[in-house]
Amino acid sequence: MTGVAADWHGNLFAADCYNHRIQTLSSDGSFLTNFGSRGDGPGQFAYAIAVADDGALFAVDIGNGRIHKWRPAEP
Repeated sequence: MTGVAADWHGNLFAADCYNHRIQTLSSDGSFLTNFGSRGDGPGQFAYAIAVADDGALFAVDIGNGRIHKWRPAEP
């Protein structure tokens, strides 16, 4: 893992650089989901992560020289 961030609900997002994905965990550490894969297409990336104040999730894709952004689902 190379980065961990939390959203306002306490969910954790961990950058799993060796598997080129983001793993999502609940506030108690239970696995929720993962997404991403190795490559240079949409949703393919690696390496660092952050959550903005508005809940947007950013993954810094060092290997491909870009930043991915996901917005939280509307309630």
